[in-house]
Amino acid sequence: MTLALLVETQVGELSQQTLILPHKGEVLTYHRDSTGQAGRGQTWARLEDTSTLPDTLLTLNPVAVLLTERDTALVESGLVTNIGAKALYALESAEPITAPSTHREAVENLVGSLYAGDNTLTAYITDKRRVNGITLEPLGVKPDRADIVEFIKEQTPPKYERVEVPQMDSASALAYENMISIPDPKWSKEYINRYFNDGKSDFEIYDYALENDINVLIEGGAGSGKTMSVIAYASARNYRYFNVSSNAGIDPSQLFGRWIPREDGHGYRWQDGAVTLLVRYGGVLLLNEVNFMPERIMTVLYSLLDDRREIQLLDNGGEVIKAHPDLLIVADMNAGYRGTHELSQANNDRWKIKLEFPYDKRIEGKLIKSKSLLELAGKLRDQYDREEISTPISTRGLVAFQKNAVGLGLNLAIDSYVNGFDKDERGAVRMSIETMKVNIARDLGLAVDVPDVDTSTVEEMTPEKLVQDIMQSSFGGSN
Repeated sequence: MTLALLVETQVGELSQQTLILPHKGEVLTYHRDSTGQAGRGQTWARLEDTSTLPDTLLTLNPVAVLLTERDTALVESGLVTNIGAKALYALESAEPITAPSTHREAVENLVGSLYAGDNTLTAYITDKRRVNGITLEPLGVKPDRADIVEFIKEQTPPKYERVEVPQMDSASALAYENMISIPDPKWSKEYINRYFNDGKSDFEIYDYALENDINVLIEGGAGSGKTMSVIAYASARNYRYFNVSSNAGIDPSQLFGRWIPREDGHGYRWQDGAVTLLVRYGGVLLLNEVNFMPERIMTVLYSLLDDRREIQLLDNGGEVIKAHPDLLIVADMNAGYRGTHELSQANNDRWKIKLEFPYDKRIEGKLIKSKSLLELAGKLRDQYDREEISTPISTRGLVAFQKNAVGLGLNLAIDSYVNGFDKDERGAVRMSIETMKVNIARDLGLAVDVPDVDTSTVEEMTPEKLVQDIMQSSFGGSN
């Protein structure tokens, strides 16, 4: 006995419906866009290419129904209306989607799972009285389980040789290599290491964590160098690197893998996602803004982050992958920022090493040539601490200010920097910068126009009046 599956996406009053069923060693797909109640009067059209399916997001989990001998006989005649009606009835008991994906991706994953004889598909049967005793068998055209890459035997250095990507066109291969390649050597050469208690550098801590299967959590303000520290480490150690960005719209299949059509057009094959590839073969995995990470992603990662050190691919027949010995997992976060949340205790406990990355004056002193700009940063940070401004004064922002000043001019650099603050903060920030403008220009070897001052009244000129005159001359007003 086997089953058919229905994927439906509601777009306004339109129901995009795809019916998936096995027949004579292959998986057939039928689609229709229904506007009537339960799709009555609508015709199911046979699809030869699932790439034409819509990329709209699902709102309900797919449903499955058992196929009878009568259903199979009707399919022989090209009739699937009876199967579709049963599936639509089952859809009334469908549960809300738990791991959002697009309509097309969901269909392709289910088709591949049917080819593989994946028994986890029985979980989509809404009538639980019919689940017991059902065993799905692989179909005649079983997809290959070959990985999409073959890593050459490890050598040192480099840690991993160039990745070969069989059965992919050159554009896809290039995109893959860019996605989890070894970072450019320049990042390790230009990076300035941080040091913590007992004189340990960040790289020494990462080495220890890698050797002992320990996860590292970095907390610090925006632009304090958290991400760059991990990129530079991967660059220095010749490890492949991937960064999972905390994006509310990210789909788990993009990270962990999915079933895709084979290049020769015969069946489907499983393609690992970037995270799965790193788990299999080693490298550096960074979870960026982990306190903003969608729960549907963290749910898959929990078993990887605890002592099990494994992930389970439910879409690939429940395959369990033990983490490679050379897998380093690091997360970073900005605590207390808009849109973030506190880590749960279960999540927090999975990070055995926790580092804090404050804005480091020693590092900034090597990156910023202007002592006056560093003095300005200190004053603005005092204002931030007093909650007079809400925008952090990041090291990254200061480096950008200096680069813009040298390359584009000081006035434009000031405008660009001030525009990075909330509108109600910009006036005060600009005034603070104007008091240091001449000194910053001198430190950076830049020319700066200073308005003429009437010396006959200079004894009456207060610092506030001087700043106002400078702003009046430079910007035509005090705002």
